[in-house]
Amino acid sequence: MKIKKIWLVPFSPTGTSKKVIAAIASGMAGIPVEELDLTYTAAAGTVRFGPDEVVIIGVPVYAGRVAPLAVSRLSALQGDHTPAVIVATYGNRDFEDALVELRDIARQASFVPLAAGTFIGEHSFSGPETPIAPGRPDGPDLATAAEFGTRIGAKLASLAGPDPACCPALPGNVPYREGGTPLPFTPLLLEAACTQCGTCLTACPNGAIALQDKIEIDVERCMFCCACIKICPESALVIDAAPIRQIRQWLHEHCAARQEPELFV
Repeated sequence: MKIKKIWLVPFSPTGTSKKVIAAIASGMAGIPVEELDLTYTAAAGTVRFGPDEVVIIGVPVYAGRVAPLAVSRLSALQGDHTPAVIVATYGNRDFEDALVELRDIARQASFVPLAAGTFIGEHSFSGPETPIAPGRPDGPDLATAAEFGTRIGAKLASLAGPDPACCPALPGNVPYREGGTPLPFTPLLLEAACTQCGTCLTACPNGAIALQDKIEIDVERCMFCCACIKICPESALVIDAAPIRQIRQWLHEHCAARQEPELFV
């Protein structure tokens, strides 16, 4: 089948999923690439894709499921028997049911998931004293992603059309595991360190941060993606809530062994 365009569709608050799907596209040489980034804003109305395009969707895993805000943003997409590559990025613990959930989201919107992959990204709770998959995706990860893209390109070239029978079997459970519950915490602002530069406002995918007399974070909108923590040039936002610090310590101690990407094509 002839593919006229590759669409990159990331939801990627800390940038790891976006890096991975860009690397996948780099392996599919010779096809024009465009991007529809759903991280910061929802699409204005339904976005439609044709059967001669391929859409590479990349999302993070939260508690073994697709991040809830990503599910909402992806609802704007509508395929027409459009080939899709689905990618879930997780923080070195487990992707659990996220990949089959993303497959089902794609199918319900008339995409045909012809390939899928899980990659490791530095955990959003990772920090200097408690690193969790630091620096991932790294060079070998991105090389694997590019090679994956080459394999996907070869598969597409071998098919007469987007055949659902060619979709690979994926690990995971249906019904899915219970998703995580909203956290009653936000990152803590260290007011003495904050220069009110506003960088964190633009990094927040859900508009949870406002600048009045000081930075304020709306606990109802904060999804604890930690994008604000990672981007702050003054390290003025930190994880302070005891339950989150305990989870971070557990992940640091128990999820240190390097996990590798898993590819399905």
